[in-house]
Amino acid sequence: MQVITEFLAGNRPIVYLFIFFGKMLEVSLTSLRAQLIMRGQRLPGAIVALIEYTFWLFITGSALAGLSKNPLKILALVIAFSLGHVLGSIIEGKMALGYCTVTGVFVDKNTALRAADMLRKQGQALTLIPAEGVMGAERMEIQTTVKRRHVPQVKALIFAADPNAVITVQDTQQVRGATIASFIK
Repeated sequence: MQVITEFLAGNRPIVYLFIFFGKMLEVSLTSLRAQLIMRGQRLPGAIVALIEYTFWLFITGSALAGLSKNPLKILALVIAFSLGHVLGSIIEGKMALGYCTVTGVFVDKNTALRAADMLRKQGQALTLIPAEGVMGAERMEIQTTVKRRHVPQVKALIFAADPNAVITVQDTQQVRGATIASFIK
């Protein structure tokens, strides 16, 4: 550990790169950890927090310790901090952790039934619900809970059945129940 501390106390260009990329990685892990915990995945979130905090101690600690001698380290730290949030959100988006509930609202009952049939043929469990629109207009609603990475396919199937369907997507923190959990794709 002392080797790393001594290395980070230096002023060579490699030190600035190490601080920059280390801080970017640390902040990316912060974003990932927050998403894991928010989606109910506490143990993976805690493991990421362990790695994240280790980076924080080394990178941020060394940059702050040399603040008066070398303010460029702080500049590298601040820029990496902001870019790390962007990178973290991109990584989390690619991982598509968790579940979402997709709701499609249809004006026509037959179109809703066709969309439900298309979704079921793709293995999606869903619920059809009679709904009421503006001024009592009859509508049909489809609700399905899917892994977040499958949301684009579900939306595409709904729009294929009815390009005018109204779709909402909501994060779902937890899914319980043996019946429903076994159907989630």
